[in-house]
Amino acid sequence: MSISRRDALKNLLATSVAATVAAKADAAPTEPTKPVRVDDPRQSYPTPQGTEDFYRAEFAAVRGEPGDRGFAYHCVNCQGNCAFEVWTGKDGKVTRENQSASYPQLNPRLPDANPRGCNKGSQHSQTMYEADRLLYPMKRVGERGSGKWQRISWDEAIADIATHLHDGLVEKGPSANYIHVGAGVLTEARAASVKRLGSLLGAVRPYIASYVGDMFPGVSVVYGEGNIGCTYDFVFGTNVAVFWGCNPNTSRIPDAHYLWEGKYNGAKIIVITPEFNSTAIHADLWVPVKAGYDGHLALSIIHRIIEKKAFKPEFLKEYTDLPFLVRRDTKELVRLSDVDRAQKQLDARSVGLFSKHEHECFLAFDTKQKKFVVMPGSEGSSVETLRLQDADWDFDPALNGKWKLTLRDGKQVEVTTAFELFKGEVAAFAAEKVQKLTGVHPKIVDELADDLTKSKVALITLGFAVGKHFHGMLSQRAIASLGAFIGKLGPNGGLNTENEWNISGLEGLSGFQGKYSHRFASGFVSEFMLGDGLKSADTLYSDEDFQRGTGDTKAAYRAKVEALLEKGKNDAQYKEGKPYWTTCENFLLFADSRFRRNKGEYQKAFLEKAKFIAYGDVRANDLAVYADVLLPCTTPYESWDLRTNPGYHRYANIAYPPPNLKRVGEVKSEWEISTLIVKKLEALAKARHQASGDEKQIRIADATHTQEGHRRLDELVKEFTKDGQLGTDQQAVEYALEHVDQFKPNNPKSVYERGGFLQLNEKAGKSSPLYADRPYNTFESQLFLHQRFETLTGRLTFYVDHPLWIAAHAHVPTAKLPIRPSRHPFVLMTPHARWSIHSTYKTSPILLRLQRGKPYVMINPEIAKARGIADGDDIKMFNELGSVRLMAKLSPAVPPDAIVMEHGWEPFMYAGKQGHNLLVGDMLNLLELSDGWGHLKFGTNWDGNQHAYETTLEIEKA
Repeated sequence: MSISRRDALKNLLATSVAATVAAKADAAPTEPTKPVRVDDPRQSYPTPQGTEDFYRAEFAAVRGEPGDRGFAYHCVNCQGNCAFEVWTGKDGKVTRENQSASYPQLNPRLPDANPRGCNKGSQHSQTMYEADRLLYPMKRVGERGSGKWQRISWDEAIADIATHLHDGLVEKGPSANYIHVGAGVLTEARAASVKRLGSLLGAVRPYIASYVGDMFPGVSVVYGEGNIGCTYDFVFGTNVAVFWGCNPNTSRIPDAHYLWEGKYNGAKIIVITPEFNSTAIHADLWVPVKAGYDGHLALSIIHRIIEKKAFKPEFLKEYTDLPFLVRRDTKELVRLSDVDRAQKQLDARSVGLFSKHEHECFLAFDTKQKKFVVMPGSEGSSVETLRLQDADWDFDPALNGKWKLTLRDGKQVEVTTAFELFKGEVAAFAAEKVQKLTGVHPKIVDELADDLTKSKVALITLGFAVGKHFHGMLSQRAIASLGAFIGKLGPNGGLNTENEWNISGLEGLSGFQGKYSHRFASGFVSEFMLGDGLKSADTLYSDEDFQRGTGDTKAAYRAKVEALLEKGKNDAQYKEGKPYWTTCENFLLFADSRFRRNKGEYQKAFLEKAKFIAYGDVRANDLAVYADVLLPCTTPYESWDLRTNPGYHRYANIAYPPPNLKRVGEVKSEWEISTLIVKKLEALAKARHQASGDEKQIRIADATHTQEGHRRLDELVKEFTKDGQLGTDQQAVEYALEHVDQFKPNNPKSVYERGGFLQLNEKAGKSSPLYADRPYNTFESQLFLHQRFETLTGRLTFYVDHPLWIAAHAHVPTAKLPIRPSRHPFVLMTPHARWSIHSTYKTSPILLRLQRGKPYVMINPEIAKARGIADGDDIKMFNELGSVRLMAKLSPAVPPDAIVMEHGWEPFMYAGKQGHNLLVGDMLNLLELSDGWGHLKFGTNWDGNQHAYETTLEIEKA
């Protein structure tokens, strides 16, 4: 009788099970006399009571009683937002954690969101009890970084913090204090505590997306906002799904199944990255673009689409600014305020219909009337619709042509369309012309152009990596322009970055609804200046680098940067540019691994500026080593919390601690800590006022960030706690459930009974309805209802006539060469890690066993061979900024001109305690620094990025 491999495996499995059962039954292993064949284990199973009973008993023991269960999620800047069940034993310790897997199915034809989770979240409880957990408040007693600490009481720790904060307020004003909760607590409830404290005291706080380099400013240029797109289940229904500069198999583990179910459903999956990553392995097409040349590739695709006439002119006329008129002499958009109203070729009726603020009203040439018309929908228009035909008007704006137009001063100028100038620019990026730069063959460009234009539903998901180059904003803009140019909005796909839900009602949790405004600093500027970034840039980059990437000498470019920096400096200037403060000396920080993340000599420069550092976290990271006071904080399992955005799915998860859970050591939540600080600070201010009689002890002048012009320190507790309504993490969650319309109707009990989550209602959609039975995607309101985009022109923006952009030849989408030094052969790329969430879980013994266990870099085998480097060797990685010692990991997935290193390693994990970011230089980009044009005004949609991919280096065997 012949036995197949399948039969052999079945017999082997049955033998193993039988042996296990026999061993359990007889307390001694016995050898079966012959194999037991089981064709269908669902119908017959040899002695099931053995192994099955053992595992059922184990499950019952760790699962505990039903009342022992709590809920949580593992956010910590993964943003996956996965609901977990948490169980405790009699000793109050976590005994089990498992994926909740109770999200409902939207419809039978769509994969559901279950189970959601990953390798990091599934071992979270292990890290709760590791040796690096902070257990008690501690005070530094040696030099900073010496590791010498003294355990103190909570009262002593809070008193020390309150004293420094009060001294700063009285002696230098509110901007002496810097209060910030970092990316380790990206939540709506817990993080609101520290934001509320900072807002109450007027402290400086950086914008978090830009301070970690995860902004999408180039997308904001085109769409008016950076966080747009879809829930991940939308991928299932696409025809073509492009993942550009991202690796969802590693960084979006809970959502990656939608890609592969989509592929099974017929979608073509395309990955565009320099490295052959874990998503590219399974894709239909991998496009290995060279690092930093993503913008060149995007423009070459647009050029192909124009050559093939594969675009939709009617879409461009109605939804974009490409038909808008531009002066050929100055490259400025033609505004109604510029033109002679009396000229016959100007349609007076459109002027009367649409003009409200002349400077924000724009003109096009109507081919039906052969006249210049004012277009509806702009910021200056009295009519907000994008419609070209309505009861009172019927326009057909020209995309091509040139005309003579009379200005208000009587001068005649030649004008053309933004589309004409755009076409001219992208012609320079024809696939054949940029192939050497991008590394992408023109045939692949043809394929991408066809895939995107011929598919009914085409989606481009843009990752964070693209924005981490010096010209990353321009690359983002080029890719966003491609997404806009193919005419895809709403159910047809388009661009996807990170969908953000419309969540209203939380303003009263993190702020004071207008009474105080946050001292909101530009993230990328404030971090750059805190770390003396200009010094590192001067060391790393040469004149040649600057001239290649900017057209200026190093000195000339630096002078332009410094001039723009002056416009946003401190209270006197903060409204004129990208705001930052040089007056900060007391730092109260939570969950912020800034010494791991920041570049060059940041640590040294920061420590020279910081008079006092108090740091709260769950574990001792590299920043904690240098703090003056350490505050032990609760983990997601020990806290109440709430997490909604970003909108990868439509559920808000609640962290609901198991009732029997015993907190580790003396840890407290951020709400408890902030409340203690407020109480101590008010008592201290009153005591000092009573002793001195000086009103400034309780009354702090603040002309720029308060309605009343001052802050009262003798009323802090009442204001912070809303007369006792706030003060704990549980109260914060209850407040959110009561005040957020998109959460209704829900309360803690209903959320607990459902499984630790709630489903957002229809009000959560920002620019599209949130349907109950289908995936979400943005801009249906614009596509079907013709509502304006939140841009200056009301349309998808291809043209920016800011003087600085015109001077930089960036008035239309373009791409530029990098400034990274060409004298070193390898560009350093540091994508997201599979075994940690940035630095969170980086020291987990379980996860370290799944990789090399210490910092390592991936090198192309041919490059390693040429340098005599073998897998596992220690190597030295170096440039002008320093050198770092790491392990070599050989991988053919790495391009020969790059070194790839999964990021997140703490500096103390390296030999000599010098992390790889020591080698990374950065320079502020003038275009990201620019401000004050249309919708490009500093805020959550317009800031810049830190650039992590603008360094080159050399390697050698150590």
